[in-house]
Amino acid sequence: MPATTNKSMSYAARAAIASAFIFPGAGLFLLKQYVRGCIFALPATIILAMMFKNLFSTAIAINEQLQRQAERGIFSFDAVAIFHQLHSSIFASPYWQDGKWLLLASWLLSIISSYFVGKKFDQQQLTAGDN
Repeated sequence: MPATTNKSMSYAARAAIASAFIFPGAGLFLLKQYVRGCIFALPATIILAMMFKNLFSTAIAINEQLQRQAERGIFSFDAVAIFHQLHSSIFASPYWQDGKWLLLASWLLSIISSYFVGKKFDQQQLTAGDN
């Protein structure tokens, strides 16, 4: 009966998965490549922060409008219209229109960079194990 070996996931795979599913640069942070990780994380963070800022300002405007209606005794609101306003505040905003390609590029390049830096770590582990 063959013995089973417990082979853990490679650094390359772990880093690429972290950058793909957590946030751009997460795999590089996992590999302690902080500056390189920030190169990918900062643009993504800025774009997402600006989109959320736009979303929150729209939500505050909707809230104020509903409060004015409530003060006049109008207690009905259109949930679908509110959803469309919030949705368009994100996807019709200039931050999304201009930033989606930078966000996508940051995410994809982060995955690729994490994988290759992880491959380097894997090679170092192999050579260290041979000595």
